Amino acid sequence: MTKEAFLQQLMPSYEAYFDIQYNVSIGSRKLPAIAQFHSRSEKYIFVRSAKLWATEMNEYVYFAFSDTPKAEDFSSLKKEVLQAGLAQIKPHSEHMYSYVSLILVADLLPEEIINEIKKAKFHKTYLFSFHGWMYLRIAAVDLSNGKVYSNQKGKELLPLLQNILS
Repeated sequence: MTKEAFLQQLMPSYEAYFDIQYNVSIGSRKLPAIAQFHSRSEKYIFVRSAKLWATEMNEYVYFAFSDTPKAEDFSSLKKEVLQAGLAQIKPHSEHMYSYVSLILVADLLPEEIINEIKKAKFHKTYLFSFHGWMYLRIAAVDLSNGKVYSNQKGKELLPLLQNILS
């Protein structure tokens, strides 16, 4: 399976709930797609002006291709995605959480990149969590052996990616 074919099979899963843009540039990098999800829930009594509570949840997904990434290339990609994702987050009193997710599709993932993915972490709280928090989620697909890897927070992405590979 090629990277493009994998992405083509993956995107219908995102199209139902996410706003998708194709062929996007972030920083010095051109990505095949990015997806954004925004959800808002609120509870009120009788009229909307009598609001009891409200929450907002967001996810920003960045899709990237690579043949065989090198450590410095992956670090640079992770940094650019994180910067772009953090720039999108607008914390306020109703913001609950945001995820910045990177899905890397590669022809071959070297062992050093797999280890870096597994130990990658980034978490940020806004105003002592009163204005929410954010997590970095990373998942990578190795097309050479049909395996998927992720960091701890990215484990939620694994079943979808593994399903497409099988």
